[in-house]
Amino acid sequence: MLTEKPARDVLRITLLGTGIPNPQINAFGTSTLVEAGDERVMIDCGRGTVIRMSQVGLGVGHVGTIILSHYHSDHFAGIFDMAMTGSIPQKFGGRNGPLQVYGPPGIQEIADGAWQATGPDRAIRVADNEIDPEHMRIVPHEYVEGVVYDRGGLVIRAIEVDHGEFIRPAYAFRVEYAGHVFVHSHDTRYNENLIAQAQGADVFVHEVAAARPETIANYPAVKVAIDHHATPTDVGRVFAQTKPKLAMLTHLVLLKPNPVLIGDVMDELSTEYDGTVLVAEDLMTIQIGRNVSVIPYRHGGKQSGMV
Repeated sequence: MLTEKPARDVLRITLLGTGIPNPQINAFGTSTLVEAGDERVMIDCGRGTVIRMSQVGLGVGHVGTIILSHYHSDHFAGIFDMAMTGSIPQKFGGRNGPLQVYGPPGIQEIADGAWQATGPDRAIRVADNEIDPEHMRIVPHEYVEGVVYDRGGLVIRAIEVDHGEFIRPAYAFRVEYAGHVFVHSHDTRYNENLIAQAQGADVFVHEVAAARPETIANYPAVKVAIDHHATPTDVGRVFAQTKPKLAMLTHLVLLKPNPVLIGDVMDELSTEYDGTVLVAEDLMTIQIGRNVSVIPYRHGGKQSGMV
């Protein structure tokens, strides 16, 4: 059975992964599936992406195009699994061509490294006449700020953000289809460029980070992590200046020991923003059409079949 497509005028977003580098069973690495009309694009491909695709009834070959925001592991570690598993000609794989991957400068190195790393698996499967070796290839496309994808009415724009001095460039994304707008910050500190380009969003998903003062003082690694992200106050300011129809938090950097509670994050954010804010979960589906619907996986986010 083919997976049911969204209605022609609906932009459907599935948050496959909403986590951070910490291994967590309930929050895999960042990965977002965009479906609009006949177009299907994945933005980022973190740890466990292929598992999450299976959970919503999708074969890995359902996606042939991936856009990477930056090169922290939790945003692209799953891409090698996508390349290998997607090439297998069964329902759980089934990609009939190479994997097209768009990324900032450095994407050629990832493509070259992936071809080498997947070589032993590819050699076995080719010897068994199981796969076309080219279907395991990553074809790299380097992009800069601006339109990265424009096909079938779906437009995806890269927005340069500030994720720290040594992580440049890093990008957020504005997704537009049929008059609907979805914005995902990916990893960033408070950023005026993002605010300027996130205006008019139906749904704006933004990362957040927080730690207790004593944790920051006693654990240098925590301070490094927090310094690369937006605080609850920062995120509140961003939402207040962009006024999305629906605001959501993702990529919750709430580090041990004694992590900040999500209720405290919301309290701090509310000092700057008085609108509705939801917390994203893995496998949550957002449908933007005549209204905005947020459907948790346990309440029907599962798709109707497997490609």
